[in-house]
Amino acid sequence: MITRYELQGLNLIEAAAGTGKTYTISRLYLRLLLEKGLGVKEILVVTFTVAATLELRERIRALLAECRALAADGNPLPDRLPTPDGAVQTLTRAINEFDEAAIFTIH
Repeated sequence: MITRYELQGLNLIEAAAGTGKTYTISRLYLRLLLEKGLGVKEILVVTFTVAATLELRERIRALLAECRALAADGNPLPDRLPTPDGAVQTLTRAINEFDEAAIFTIH
């Protein structure tokens, strides 16, 4: 379960294709924003291919928008993620700053 990963230090996600790496990374990103109060400029995501980088950017941005809409309507977030006070503001700020997100490839 994504909510059991520690949010301290480094998280290395490696596995074969189709095993949920992008899903896991996007949820960790969301948790860092909501649980740790980090900003987009404070989170670094590195992957191995340009295609994976583009997919991560799209998926994370979509997840932020989906969760902002859920929080704005008073609904719980997916995967039992916490919905702290100020979640809508935090997610709005993250979406507005997302073009500056550090999501890169080592390619």
